[in-house]
Amino acid sequence: MAKFESIIPDKEMKAFKKMYDNAEEMIGEMTKAGANVAMNNMKSNAPSSAIASHIKLSKTYKTPSDGGINTKVYISGYLPFSDPNRKYFTRRGANGKLYSTTKGVPVAFLAQLYEYGRSNGNPWPKKPFMRKSFRKKEIEKAMKNVEESYVYKWAWGKL
Repeated sequence: MAKFESIIPDKEMKAFKKMYDNAEEMIGEMTKAGANVAMNNMKSNAPSSAIASHIKLSKTYKTPSDGGINTKVYISGYLPFSDPNRKYFTRRGANGKLYSTTKGVPVAFLAQLYEYGRSNGNPWPKKPFMRKSFRKKEIEKAMKNVEESYVYKWAWGKL
């Protein structure tokens, strides 16, 4: 019976070990790069500069349930009332509960109004800008560039 024995050189073994030890860091940087592309697209497609200024990137985190590594693009904050006599903003949630705030109009609410429109009462046509911003090829390209830079560093021992 034929027998085959292979020995992997130390340099390659060290590169594999670095890849294994730093995989989570690399994946985190990849998701951050992809989310950054989506965030920049959302800011450029936003219907107003006021909404664009409230689009942000979350910290990269690991989900405990499935071990996934994520970075989110989110919208937060409030815009001041345009009418100085207005004191509070009230809206009804999906469950029928009333939500009220004195801080101003929630930017996330306005973004959702632009994205999906409104049909009841006072019609507001939808003008999607978030869905257009998640361009799969651009996001994958940014993530691939980060991956290649990490692999290059590992292969040449510069990490």
